[in-house]
Amino acid sequence: MAVKGGRLDFLAPHLLRSQLLRPGFVRLSLKMGAAQQMPDWARLQFTNAGVSPRDLDRVLGRITSLEAWVDEWESLGREHEQWARDALALEHPDQAARHFLAASAAYNFAQYVIFLDIGRKRALHEACVRAYAQSAPLFDPPARAFTVPFRRHQLQGYLRVPDRPRPAPVAVIFNGTNAVKEEMHWWAEALLARGVAVITFDGPGLGATWPRMSMVAEPRPVGVAILNQIEATPELDPDAVAFFGMSLGGYLAIRMATHDTRVRAVAAVSPPYSVDIYWNVTLASLRRELAALYGIEEHEMGAWVDRITLAGVLPKLRCPLMVAGGGRDLITPGTEAWRIFEDGRCDRELVYYPKGAHDCFNVLSDLRPRMVGWIAHHLEQHRARRAVAAEAGARDGAWMAAEAVDPDFADALRGEPGHRVWNRVAGADDAASFDAAGQRPPRWRWPWWDGDSRALEVVHRLARAGTEAASSSGRATR
Repeated sequence: MAVKGGRLDFLAPHLLRSQLLRPGFVRLSLKMGAAQQMPDWARLQFTNAGVSPRDLDRVLGRITSLEAWVDEWESLGREHEQWARDALALEHPDQAARHFLAASAAYNFAQYVIFLDIGRKRALHEACVRAYAQSAPLFDPPARAFTVPFRRHQLQGYLRVPDRPRPAPVAVIFNGTNAVKEEMHWWAEALLARGVAVITFDGPGLGATWPRMSMVAEPRPVGVAILNQIEATPELDPDAVAFFGMSLGGYLAIRMATHDTRVRAVAAVSPPYSVDIYWNVTLASLRRELAALYGIEEHEMGAWVDRITLAGVLPKLRCPLMVAGGGRDLITPGTEAWRIFEDGRCDRELVYYPKGAHDCFNVLSDLRPRMVGWIAHHLEQHRARRAVAAEAGARDGAWMAAEAVDPDFADALRGEPGHRVWNRVAGADDAASFDAAGQRPPRWRWPWWDGDSRALEVVHRLARAGTEAASSSGRATR
């Protein structure tokens, strides 16, 4: 199996994924047990993807080489798949869903360090997709196939619709290079909790959504096809659609939103302003590996790179934009998010974390509720009138009277489930609910993560269409 490594801070999993280290250094370090010393902030990429701390410690404790990295994660995936099948046999669908989901995550992490052995990488990707597909109908709400006809292709994704009045607002999610739609499960869960339906597609370079590099350079026809299919789906509100992407998927989301005004809001995490930042700077030593993901030669890949840029595009964007970046992102420099923010002319918002890594995976406890809330807020403003009318007609007089006072109380009066709160928020009179800067802590966190006392620095900037950008910064307790 052909694997390759990266730089000194290789213990950060996103650097293992990007293959930046010298193989000899990585092999020696792993042989000496370095995987067990992975720092807490780097472990967040695993726990934020649904890997339990127990599983993570067990796998890292067995890794003594890059080959072992692949084998141990694959072994964990097989274990969880078997446990899931056992749970189904015992008629425990909730447990089965959790184990299938854990298996999918394990297979995905197994393929992180493989670039040159495309056959093994594809096999692990297929295992990741298979495990997730088995869990999909067991979710609440279930995930079902969402197919978009596009020329001679069928773009395959997943659709999940919350149990709320319909048609529902919808967010379309794209991941980046060397990533899979199955990774976006937890973003989807957060959006569903806010009443937003979710469609997920594979990111470019892995899976079936972007089979040709030309589709990445010119994604606008793909965006049109997706929006047309949304209009043909009665459960979805075509007047309340957002596009959201991670890394290169963020570039795609912005580019497609610029072309079609049916996109009402667009959000991106760690997006590149121009893809040549990968090709010529951060991943310059990996050109052969990047080209291999698309099944083309290095010189062919280079011919497309200069065309994948937001230069001259952003001033045409009319819908609201939210962009996030990290100062310690060694794959997409945080300055790319600033360039996108400064070049835009629409209503826009920037959230920048000076200590944030790629995809901001180590600051998701703060970023995810911010971005999900922003998407839900903007889509609510564009919900179709027919949805509001149908919702009002289905509710009785008691609800209407209560809604005038408190929408949440009105839902409770009708017996509807309340809005999900990710963790307890202390009362306004509780001094512990505010930090030294007078701000509330982030509301979302994983149940097994008890946090720490370190502060998280956030730079927040806002700009209205046609106005100067304003800035603010603060520190919030993680």
